[in-house]
Amino acid sequence: MEESANPDRRGGTRVLKIQPCFYQLAQVAGYEIVEFSGGHALSLNTSSGGFLLLMPQPPERRQVFEVHTPLSTEEERVVKLVEACWTRELAFGATGKVYLVGVKSLFEPGASQFIASAGGQELSRGR
Repeated sequence: MEESANPDRRGGTRVLKIQPCFYQLAQVAGYEIVEFSGGHALSLNTSSGGFLLLMPQPPERRQVFEVHTPLSTEEERVVKLVEACWTRELAFGATGKVYLVGVKSLFEPGASQFIASAGGQELSRGR
């Protein structure tokens, strides 16, 4: 499920910030069934609009999901709503796979949010 990377994704400044985090994915498995899966991932770097995750399973492209990141102590966590922009599969050991996942933060300062559309011209807040 490798998605091609957007060449514009590196437009912002990246800050190396390796930290463990927890994620929660939801998949629609039937007419009225939603299956949840979650696990631990590593956040590798961050920018004003998103960050890079190393995950054991790939989300779908444009899938929105939760990422729980630590604050100053392990007991304090921030829940971020993110959208998967691209994935890249990496071989891990003889039979394993891990995935680099570029995500953009939603509903945060610095995230690109469309607030109006007037006369065919989109007005945006953020970047």
